[in-house]
Amino acid sequence: MIPAWLVLAVANSTTTTTTTTTTLTPIAAKFPLPEATLIVTLTSIGLGLVTQFVTRTVVDLNKERRMRAEVNEFNKEKREATLKQDKVKLEKLKKRELQVRQEQAKVSTARLKVTAITFVPLLVVYYLMANFLGGFNVLVAHSPIPIPYLAAELDINGLFAGYWWVSLFWWYFLSSFTFSTMLSKLLHTAP
Repeated sequence: MIPAWLVLAVANSTTTTTTTTTTLTPIAAKFPLPEATLIVTLTSIGLGLVTQFVTRTVVDLNKERRMRAEVNEFNKEKREATLKQDKVKLEKLKKRELQVRQEQAKVSTARLKVTAITFVPLLVVYYLMANFLGGFNVLVAHSPIPIPYLAAELDINGLFAGYWWVSLFWWYFLSSFTFSTMLSKLLHTAP
């Protein structure tokens, strides 16, 4: 059974006296497969760069790194005091815990600002890209290996045997996840 979101083409057969011709009509596909794959991938890279730029602008990365180190040190001290059952040190750490958590909340708020700033523009760009490519359910990539739950094998009259097709949503998701992780490492904006 082929999932509804993965319908690629409708086979139309015309028979003449000597030959049978099968043509495939892609449903709402405006671009051939390699170009559509590249458009989605480049869009995800571009949006990832914009998000990383906003992160660098809004978040004080040095303060965030210092805060992470301080929180890790605090948690380590608290674990050690708990294991040793050092009540004096635990009381001392309890007094400091509120201050540490408040600082941590300030740093986390900066990351939430990035999400608030980029969320609507990302949705708009995704919507425009989907309309440009031919719809939200258009297939934009194929894989020679099965990708469970993200791609499905589509075989129409034996023409597509062995290919696993990926829809716009899942290809964008895979591209975005892959490249945003790489970009955050390359641009040193990873938490």
